[in-house]
This record gives sequence, structure tokens and C-alpha cells, in this order.
Amino acid sequence: MKKPQVYFLIMVLVLTSGCHGLRKKFIRKKKYEEAPPVYVGVKEYPDKLTQEAYIDYNLFVRGWLEELQESLRTEGNVKREKRAINEAIMNIEQIIYFFNDEGKEAIYPIYEELLAIRTEIQRAPSMSSGKRNSLARRVENVERRFDSNFGYSEVEKWID
Repeated sequence: MKKPQVYFLIMVLVLTSGCHGLRKKFIRKKKYEEAPPVYVGVKEYPDKLTQEAYIDYNLFVRGWLEELQESLRTEGNVKREKRAINEAIMNIEQIIYFFNDEGKEAIYPIYEELLAIRTEIQRAPSMSSGKRNSLARRVENVERRFDSNFGYSEVEKWID
């Protein structure tokens, strides 16, 4: 009579205590790696456009306009054309930011022309070859005007 009571008592103790200790013993603990600290270097940007920065922006505008011309003439990728025109516009906007009012008035027609070209490219991605050649000539004309009128020696007087 004592054996069933002892077995019953052992079963009750085992069932109520659970296997948490046993489970904890055989399950691996997660290893947490601490992330290395991130240090952000603060860079001071000049308020006035330097000659090197202007030359860089100028080269970027010319390079993206040449890329756009090449893509339009070879009936290239539409994404490539959109990226080229957007990058050229972005770099012209960077240049405009540093100009005084007289310089902004001088460069604004080129900026408007590039915005018009961008709307045409976005409006009709699958253009005929004649339309593509026409756009390529317009881009070439814009690039020529930009090269001749906006070298650093010409715009030095407009930089604030």
C-alpha cells in the first residue's frame, strides 16, 4: 500500500515541477555580440563654393549630358536616360545654389531647358528615332551653351 502512494507522490512532484531545469540544461544559450560603437565624423562644408567644387559640378553636368546624348543616339535604356537627366539637373541645382541673383538669371534658361527635356523623356519613354535624335541635338545645344558660358573664369563673379 505504501508503494503506490510513494509512486503517486513522486509522479505529482515530477508533473507539477515540470522539466524546466532539464530543458534549460540541454538548450544552448544565444550568444549576443555587441555591436561596435559607430563614430560619425562631422565635416564642415564651406558656405562659399570653391573652385575645385565648381569644377567638379561642372564636369558632372557635362558628363551626364554626354551620357544622355549617347543614350538618346543609340536608342539606349530609358532608365539610363532618366538617371542621366536627373543627375545633370541635380548638379546644376547645386551650382545654382551658390550663385548670386545675376548668375541665377544667366543659368536659369539652361535649367528650364533641361527640365523640359526631362518631362519629354518621362512622358514618352518609347520615342521614335527622329524624336530621340531631336532630343539629342537639344541636349548637345544645351551642353555647348553650358560649356561656353559657365566656365569657372566666367562664373567667378557670380559666386557669393
